[in-house]
Amino acid sequence: LTVHSLSGCPRATSAMKKAKLSGEQMLTIKQRASNGIENDEEIKQLDEEIKELNESNSQMEADMIKLRTQITTMESNLKTIEEENKVIEQQNESLLHELANLSQSLIHSLANIQLPHM
Repeated sequence: LTVHSLSGCPRATSAMKKAKLSGEQMLTIKQRASNGIENDEEIKQLDEEIKELNESNSQMEADMIKLRTQITTMESNLKTIEEENKVIEQQNESLLHELANLSQSLIHSLANIQLPHM
């Protein structure tokens, strides 16, 4: 509204009468405005959902990095343990071989001993 329309100026009043919209036109404008507001709300809701999904994805990526690090560490530890076990197995084989040699030597030594008859 302008000063002229409020004062009853004939030109402004005439322009306002020409600018009047039909009920159907007003309803269409209201529906468009309402749809725009609804779409705006939907956009805000979608933006919020996108933000939440991005945060969730970031958290999942961080968790995946932690898991990969843990898996790499576990694989490294497993490899170290396997290498240590291999060394222990070799030591066991060596000790068993030495024990077998000592047993044979003991048996051979005992075989040569003459026991007195009682």
